[in-house]
Amino acid sequence: MSTEENSLTLRPRDARGRMTVARAIAIVLAVFLNLVVIAAGVWALTNQQRITDQFTVWQFEPSANVRAYASAASMSDEGTFLFYASQPSVQDNPEFNSTCSNVEENFGVLGCYFPSSKSIFLFDVTDERLAGIEEVVAAHEMLHAAWDRLSDAERARLTPLLEAEAESMKDDPEFATTLDFYAKTEPGERSNELHSIIGTEFAEISPELEAHYAIYFTDRSSVVALHEKSNAVFTEQLDASKKLVEQLDTLRASIDDDSAEYNSGYDVLNADIESYNARGERGIYDPQGYDELIDRQQRLNDLYDSIEQDIDEYDDLVAQLEDLNATISELNESINIEPRNQDGL
Repeated sequence: MSTEENSLTLRPRDARGRMTVARAIAIVLAVFLNLVVIAAGVWALTNQQRITDQFTVWQFEPSANVRAYASAASMSDEGTFLFYASQPSVQDNPEFNSTCSNVEENFGVLGCYFPSSKSIFLFDVTDERLAGIEEVVAAHEMLHAAWDRLSDAERARLTPLLEAEAESMKDDPEFATTLDFYAKTEPGERSNELHSIIGTEFAEISPELEAHYAIYFTDRSSVVALHEKSNAVFTEQLDASKKLVEQLDTLRASIDDDSAEYNSGYDVLNADIESYNARGERGIYDPQGYDELIDRQQRLNDLYDSIEQDIDEYDDLVAQLEDLNATISELNESINIEPRNQDGL
């Protein structure tokens, strides 16, 4: 073979081919970017509230109290996000009552959530005996914010789970009273209220609900413990008051019975003494009858002394009840319960 036959000829690469590959890559990138833009647009349209919440959180500067509430209630990142997105404001009266109105007697409103403005307002509880109650209220309202953002499908899934928990507590008078209150003040919001109550007050719930609440709390038992601690302050006072009232009723009945026995006994004794004296005037002397009269008189005197002791004890119990009622009144005022009459506050 000749050299020419075995030689290789190098030719320049086809510029047009190179441009074709580049163009294909550009087209793919353009399509991909268009899809990303479209997907981002769809996400933005379907997540407008989340975007709004994010901007709100970026702009919101929580107070020290608000940060402490989120921490003490063991709110998760998501729970804290929704709490801050609601721009919680801590107020005292009269400002708070003008914001979160309440016309129900014997109920104190400590917080409220407004779906229209996506905002939370909290009452400033300053009584140290009720430490923990503000954190529970903050968590309760945060769960309202969470419920407000759930889809209809998710609410429909949660509602029977919440109702099952409510059914287990149907015989609890305090729980029943609370639901009656919300039925009057928040008609049509039963599931919404159950979602907040169960999440912050029920220790034992179904695994499905526990998994749901784990979105909003790192340790839900912490906020439940705070509820139990602050609620115990009231239950202990009310139980003590109930016990005192029962003691007073029993003692009052005993005093009344003993007084009736004493009065009727002395009426009979006085009549018998007159009869005995009349017989003595006629010369009839009865030593045994005399001793019996003296014994009866002594028993009645002892009964009188017992009545006096019971009256002293009764007065002491009344003083205890008055002190206890004053304490309960202070606690009620601390949780925004004010005396009411037919004309209002």
